[in-house]
Amino acid sequence: MYGPHPASLTDTVSIGSTHFINLIDYTIPEMILFAGGCLLWVAVYAILIRNDRKYRIIEMPVIAGCSNFAWEILWSGPYSPDTGQLLVWTYRAWLLLDVYIFYKVIVDGDKFVSTPFVKRNFKVLTVLTMLSLLVLYNFYIMEGYDTPIGAHTAYIAQLFISVYYLLLIFRLEDVTRLSYSIAWLRTLGTAMNTVFMFMHYTDHHFLQSMGVLAFVMDMIYIWFLHQRKNNRISIA
Repeated sequence: MYGPHPASLTDTVSIGSTHFINLIDYTIPEMILFAGGCLLWVAVYAILIRNDRKYRIIEMPVIAGCSNFAWEILWSGPYSPDTGQLLVWTYRAWLLLDVYIFYKVIVDGDKFVSTPFVKRNFKVLTVLTMLSLLVLYNFYIMEGYDTPIGAHTAYIAQLFISVYYLLLIFRLEDVTRLSYSIAWLRTLGTAMNTVFMFMHYTDHHFLQSMGVLAFVMDMIYIWFLHQRKNNRISIA
């Protein structure tokens, strides 16, 4: 199995996991890439919140929001990465920021829904979706299939983001409030993390493939966002 024994995920995976940065199991270039990519995602969340307060739009697709929140609950509480305290607290920063983001997804996410039944029951369905993903991710981690940093489940969550952002760009009539900053920062953050995956998890081809696929879809999204903002493509 790729992950460690399930019991070890709740304990110290290595001596380095108690340090500020684990340079026992990871090299300096690996940690620069991984920590840098994760911190870019902290910036993404901060901009999401700022833009919601400014424009009254939460730029987070519903399923992606559910998946992210479920993952962060698990990897900020019952499980923690072995990369050192810097990344432990980065994961927790994601969760703290995502409390607001997920709340706004529940409150305002029905604006992006057109199916009457789903719209009427949106809040309940959203919470149930998040809880379902929480259970699925937990069993995946607990049974030892994940890596010590939660990379497999993180990239499954990442694919939800990449796919649903592409759907969002074709669903919204007005894309003027969609952010270039968010698009580029999340793409660069994931790209940095993916390079780290190639360096550290050299035989995890499923993981590497998810990272490459997410990057390709994110770049396609940026291209379509540019085209839509410049009125070069119409969804009508």
